[in-house]
Amino acid sequence: MIQALQRAVPNVVGLVVLFALLVLGVYTNSLLLSVAAVGLAVGLTVLVAVGPEKMGIGLLVLGMFTAPMNALGLSGGIGASDLLMVAGFGLLIPRLLSSGRVALPPLYVIGAGILFIGGIVSSLLAEGIVDSLVGFLKIIAATMILVFLLNLLRPGDKLLETFAWAYVLGQGVSVAYGLVRYGATHVQGRGVGLTSQPNFYGLGGQMAYALLIFLFYRVDPKHRWIVVGAMGVVGYSVIDSGSRASLLCCALITVLWPIVERSAIAWYVILSGALVAVLSADKVLSAIGQETVLDRLRGNSSAQYSDQARSLLLDQGFTLFWKHPVQGNGWGGDTILAFHNAYLQVAVGGGVITLLGFVLVVTALVRPLFTAGAPNRLAYAGLSYAAFGMIGPTLYDRIVWAALALILVSSANVRPEVRPEGAEPDLDLDAGNDTQSKRQPPR
Repeated sequence: MIQALQRAVPNVVGLVVLFALLVLGVYTNSLLLSVAAVGLAVGLTVLVAVGPEKMGIGLLVLGMFTAPMNALGLSGGIGASDLLMVAGFGLLIPRLLSSGRVALPPLYVIGAGILFIGGIVSSLLAEGIVDSLVGFLKIIAATMILVFLLNLLRPGDKLLETFAWAYVLGQGVSVAYGLVRYGATHVQGRGVGLTSQPNFYGLGGQMAYALLIFLFYRVDPKHRWIVVGAMGVVGYSVIDSGSRASLLCCALITVLWPIVERSAIAWYVILSGALVAVLSADKVLSAIGQETVLDRLRGNSSAQYSDQARSLLLDQGFTLFWKHPVQGNGWGGDTILAFHNAYLQVAVGGGVITLLGFVLVVTALVRPLFTAGAPNRLAYAGLSYAAFGMIGPTLYDRIVWAALALILVSSANVRPEVRPEGAEPDLDLDAGNDTQSKRQPPR
């Protein structure tokens, strides 16, 4: 009798809370409160139905889905992806605490350690210590905390694929939104999708394109046309955004793809895609009817002014760097984010020693692509970002690190899977030692 009551009390309390939230959502005069209350009520219902662990993983998948759409969220730069991932990891705390030791690649550990120490020291020596520490915390959250938590989670192969597909699907939704709201979502002739500005829209397409190369080898060969079609969609978003940096990075990994893989099928996909692009380019660009990345590559329209502004900012960045080349200038404010070079941003903020740590972290993202045996194809995203960092300003945004964190998870905890052509993929969504022990060693 007592045990039955103990089981019934949480259910009764949950139902009462659920009813109260629904009443609040229906009768409140505030639309925001209504949406929040109804959303919380639905969340509690799902939590009771599936349990905290499955819901936590579901929230992480939604976090990956919303990562390319940074226009979704609260004011102050807090995105929907951030909120979903915090909630997801919160529900997964028991699993994270019981997962055991984190095994990260040594190169990353060394680089992250140098980056952390250098960033903290530069903040303590900066004029605005608190502002600098707050600014550096954003870098820590992206480059270290997210990576650490995902490694504690130890996702299996199937869950890694789900994360990657969620990100790609999110970019697809951003593209669809831009097409539906064509006039309202173009800034000075450039597409923005569901992001705050065109360069983020292009960056989301760039990261999704790299993840699709990984997914190309994870699906059944007879379904690879789906991946190739998705490449066309996210490739369109790069062109639509007008981001020359993202287009160049997509071109780079496209050229390197068959070289790394030594694969005839990769060459076939690339040459076929190039032929289709050449035959359809005129009609597609005419349909877009706006300034595209190809126009900007030729230096037309706003590209001239953009180049002049970037050149001036780079000069200012190097001047600021030489003022404090060792200790850095701190991470406060938005000054360092103005420089269109991620490596220069780190050098200005933390000095050369901190820059060394950042370079090692980026190297750890690229290295798995060139290790002996089967490559870690998630590292195509790392290679894409390594190139983008030389000409782009993004340092810690979730659009980048939601994809990059998956590389280090796969490198540390998941051995590359050797799957015969035509074999069915592993359906295991769980992570842990059992699934890892069943994987074949790399070739």
